Amino acid sequence: MPRMGQTKVEQKPRVVDELVDSESESDERELKISRPLANGTGSAVHRAHEYRAGAIMHISLTNFITYDRIDVSPGPHMNMIIGPNGTGKSSIVCAIALGLGENTSVMKRAKDISEFVKHGHEHGAIEITLATGSGSVKIKREMARQGNKSTWKIDGRGSTFAEVQRRTRELRIQVNNLCQFLPQDRVVEFSKMSAQDLLKQTQAAVGREDLQQLQEELVKRRAQERQAMGEVARLRNDTETLRKQNALLERDVQRWQEMQTAESQIRVLTALVPLTRYAEVKAAHDAAKQAKNAALAAFLQTRDSTEANDLQRQMDELEALAAGRERARRAAGDERLAKEKAVRHQVTTLERLEADNKELQAELDGICNQAQRRREQTAALRAEVARLEAALNEDQPPEEEEDDSSARRAARELRERQLQVTNELVEVGDEQKALMSSGRQVSADIERRAAQLRGLDDKALRQREALRKASEDSVRALEWLEQNRDKFAQHVFSPVCLEASVRDSRYAGPIEAVVGGNMLRTFVTQCDADYYVFTREVIDGLHLRVSVVSSAGHRAPSELGSTHSREALAELGFGGYVVDFLEAPRAVLAVLCSRAKIHEVPLALGSVDHSACEQRLGLREYIADGTRYTLMRGRYGSHASTVTTARISMQPRLLGGGGESDEVRATRERLASEIDKLRDTQTSNEAQMKRFASRDRTLRDAHRQIEAQEAELRETRRARADAVQRWERQRVHFRTKRAQLQSLEADTRRGSDGEVVEAKRRVEQGKRENAKDRAKCLALAATNAAAAVTALHALARGGLAGFRDTRALAEHRASMARLREAVEEAQVELERATDAFNMAKAAARNALDDTRAVTEDLTEEEREAVRNEQERRSGTSLGTSDELETELTTCRQRLSMAASSGVSSAVIAQFAERQKKLAGMVTQVQQLEAELLHVRRRKRHARDQWEQPLVDVVARISEKFRTMFDHIDCLGEVSLRKAGDGFTTEESSVDDEDYNNWGIEIRVAFRKNEALQPLDNHRQSGGERAVSTILYLQALQSLVAAPFRVVDEINQGMDERNERLVHSIIVDSACQQGSSQYFLITPKLLPDLDYHPLMKVLCIFNGEWQPESFNFGKYISNARRSA
Repeated sequence: MPRMGQTKVEQKPRVVDELVDSESESDERELKISRPLANGTGSAVHRAHEYRAGAIMHISLTNFITYDRIDVSPGPHMNMIIGPNGTGKSSIVCAIALGLGENTSVMKRAKDISEFVKHGHEHGAIEITLATGSGSVKIKREMARQGNKSTWKIDGRGSTFAEVQRRTRELRIQVNNLCQFLPQDRVVEFSKMSAQDLLKQTQAAVGREDLQQLQEELVKRRAQERQAMGEVARLRNDTETLRKQNALLERDVQRWQEMQTAESQIRVLTALVPLTRYAEVKAAHDAAKQAKNAALAAFLQTRDSTEANDLQRQMDELEALAAGRERARRAAGDERLAKEKAVRHQVTTLERLEADNKELQAELDGICNQAQRRREQTAALRAEVARLEAALNEDQPPEEEEDDSSARRAARELRERQLQVTNELVEVGDEQKALMSSGRQVSADIERRAAQLRGLDDKALRQREALRKASEDSVRALEWLEQNRDKFAQHVFSPVCLEASVRDSRYAGPIEAVVGGNMLRTFVTQCDADYYVFTREVIDGLHLRVSVVSSAGHRAPSELGSTHSREALAELGFGGYVVDFLEAPRAVLAVLCSRAKIHEVPLALGSVDHSACEQRLGLREYIADGTRYTLMRGRYGSHASTVTTARISMQPRLLGGGGESDEVRATRERLASEIDKLRDTQTSNEAQMKRFASRDRTLRDAHRQIEAQEAELRETRRARADAVQRWERQRVHFRTKRAQLQSLEADTRRGSDGEVVEAKRRVEQGKRENAKDRAKCLALAATNAAAAVTALHALARGGLAGFRDTRALAEHRASMARLREAVEEAQVELERATDAFNMAKAAARNALDDTRAVTEDLTEEEREAVRNEQERRSGTSLGTSDELETELTTCRQRLSMAASSGVSSAVIAQFAERQKKLAGMVTQVQQLEAELLHVRRRKRHARDQWEQPLVDVVARISEKFRTMFDHIDCLGEVSLRKAGDGFTTEESSVDDEDYNNWGIEIRVAFRKNEALQPLDNHRQSGGERAVSTILYLQALQSLVAAPFRVVDEINQGMDERNERLVHSIIVDSACQQGSSQYFLITPKLLPDLDYHPLMKVLCIFNGEWQPESFNFGKYISNARRSA
């Protein structure tokens, strides 16, 4: 891809616009250019159909701001307008805005239109040609200084401002929208723009006027809804108040109605109570009579039953049979006890005989086993002795080594070597202790001299406090550096203001003005590796905003030299160059010369000959008498020079420590020299310590080898001694076993077999006699046991029969008791039923008398009311007389309470009137609620049409915004921020209906591990705000409906990396087919940027230094040869 500054222009014919096309003409042809001039009007002409409707095809300015005459023909895609500061780039932006009908306030430059007419002229004009899709339209604005007036023409015919606005609206041109038109003077406004304004501008920029209209409608509907809610709430409160008032009156109405009802009910209930009571008593009388007759029949039946006599006879028979069987059972039991006692005696005797037999058998077994064990023991000992004898013969003890003397000699040599190594270790240790003592002394000397340096003055402390006031991050970075210097390969210098000192304090203020506050707060590394470590750890890791620069590749002041001699400067009144008044390490001075040019800027405390400075020396910059002078000279034409002056502060903020006296400086140098010598000594001691440590490790390794050899020799001797000891133990064991075998064989020979035979005969005779006694005892025990079993069977049979007789007798007795109880119960029931019948009969007679007494006094109407009440209650339970009595008492109480309240019949009419009024208010509430429901439906419909498309638009913007931030290794997102007005409805409990305060929030993060933060004018730096702004505008590129977009000097404040990445993103998005026209205005460009064939670069040449003529073809040829 060809790039500006080093492109092969023949490959991309439109990258540099008309400059390329002019090369095809004669290289010797010179173009006479009347000042001013802008390229962009050559042969690279685009057709109208290539432009979107509303895009700018041509701009013509006459007597406008700095221009006499200029014609610009932008391309249909991306147009980059470049040129030095002050040449009039932003004037073209201003012309676009004013020429399309925008107010002068948009540009933030001047209030009156007459101020845009070039100085020295009375009239000026702006003519802009716009594409319409099918052709073009020319809009011209003529401005007059006198009267501050403007006239309008469309296609050469007179028109009005309103008509121009209508035409631009039809073409979707929104110059007042910062998302479409971002002039230089309003870049800061974008970051200050509220989320609400950003939402409105974004909706307009994407061409969704319907979304803006829907938002306005939602705001209107929400206001109507809240007004209707207030009216409904007010009317509901009024209705509720009237309902409560009528509820109080309703109680009086109820009391009057209750009183009337109670009087009628009392008359009816007074007659109904005795009637009900008589019916209850009559029913009780009939039931008692039936119960009495039933009880009498049951008593007679129970009393005359024959079952009792039969049961008594059976009981007598069973009692006699049970007595006989009990006597037989007792006799069988006595017989069983006697036989069981005899059996137990025989069993005891039998057990004793069995024990005697076991003892005899054990004695016999012992006699037989003793001889066998002796034979087995003899055989085992004989085998063990043979085995031990064979093992002794096979495993002979080791013989004495022939070279035992040589082994002892080797051990002696090892001990001598070990003693020698130990002595050398002691000597090395002594030398190490001496070096350590010397090192401690050197360290103490260094610390003492360093303390003397610190004690010379407190300038460093004052400068550090001044640095803290200027930049807290710089102090934090310095503290980290002091604790982590071991991470760097070479010494890293503190901020320049701490490393540099001013020889003459009077020059501190001017020097600070030349170097600059940011440079004074900059850290300096001596190699690129340390630069990257510092950047990674401090800037990326700790997120501190500090500056750091590497001095690698920078030349020292002695290598650079100066443009003019000090004597020449002194003649004009200068004290010298800035570098002459600064003392700092060589690396720091090299950086200051490269960055701040301190070897080229002279200083003077008083006034100087300014004309001589310009004419004789040609100084570009100098400081004299508290003023900074900057000289700019034109390169072409008349080479006119311009001098810019600026007052500077003579009171320094970071270099306020002042200079040092010669005596203090000499002392400081002496102490620094002594410290350097001591540090050299310390370094030498450390090297010797390393050598001694290496010798110590070597000697200790040799000592460990000697110890290992001695251990191996001792192990060999110990193994031989162990073998001899094992053989001796085996020999002693063999002799012991052999002696045991000889003793056992001797005992066997001395023993007699006759004694064994006699003992066996005696024991067997005793066993035969024991067997006879056991047989007799067993036979007698069996006889007694059989007799005991026979008696037990008889006892069991008698007990079972007696149990059956006892159970039958108990059953008969229970039956007899039940019969007696039944007769007694029947008699009691008969007596109770008779008493109940007599009582019911008397009660019925009394109730009948009471009923006759009440009903005789009733009128015919009252009798009819009583009958009606009985019929009414006939379908349900009529209720008992007690319940009717309670009801009658309640009615009388209600009547008494109603009569005591003093309520009259007038409350009925008053209550009816209020009820009518309340019904009307309820109807009105219902109507208002219906209207509120209608408003909510329309609001919900509008929100459904607005919210989801808006969410989709924001999501698409956020996705592109996030992708672009990923491209620059940062984080970014765009979200829709909803807002509430503190009111919720029954439809939704979410408070998010303050549609006028909905907005778009941009959140960004430019550092690792940093959370996303809202974009505003306080959190981010100027460069970060610029990056965020341009990327947000680029995220709109594919959605924007505007025919063109303008961004003026948005790259100012960006670092090189971000500017490259942002430029690449702008080119990619703006040069896509179908994208809107794009204007990017910038005073500078980095080398090796990405370009696109659809781009057009418009170079502005304007100013006093412009040449009278310029050969474009020759310029292109030279550029190609140098590329």
